[in-house]
Amino acid sequence: MLRKCLLETNGYRISFNLKSVYGTEVDFVDSIVEFQLDPSLGELLVRSVPAFIHFKDLQRLVTYFDQHLAALKKDPNSESYTFVTYNLGFQVQALSGRILPESEGFFTILFTVNVGQVYEGACRTYVGGESVVSFENIRSFTSSLQTALAELSHSN
Repeated sequence: MLRKCLLETNGYRISFNLKSVYGTEVDFVDSIVEFQLDPSLGELLVRSVPAFIHFKDLQRLVTYFDQHLAALKKDPNSESYTFVTYNLGFQVQALSGRILPESEGFFTILFTVNVGQVYEGACRTYVGGESVVSFENIRSFTSSLQTALAELSHSN
């Protein structure tokens, strides 16, 4: 089973391609994370190296964004730590933002994907960007991620 979860920012789109893993790795999903620049800014599409991600890491990502939104409502200058998974497939950092009426708003987000190593033993290379994301788009992403995790966990 394959599920796709999208995170849309003002300058790029992140796509999580999550696939069920059968056998002994039932607590993991196979993943490829894509970074695509908005076409009006240029042509750039990079994919992470394929990696297993533990369900708990993806659940931690949902919590990370929920906690960041709550922190911004108290202090728009809040910045969260850099979120990384155990396998270092991607990195994300939620930065300061602005609160609008009706508990809406936006914040700056840094997102990079691990595109691999030039040679065995070399440091990983990350490609990504910094842009602004709306609270609505973050909520949509975390909701789709929770749905995908529920479906993928039941398919094993």
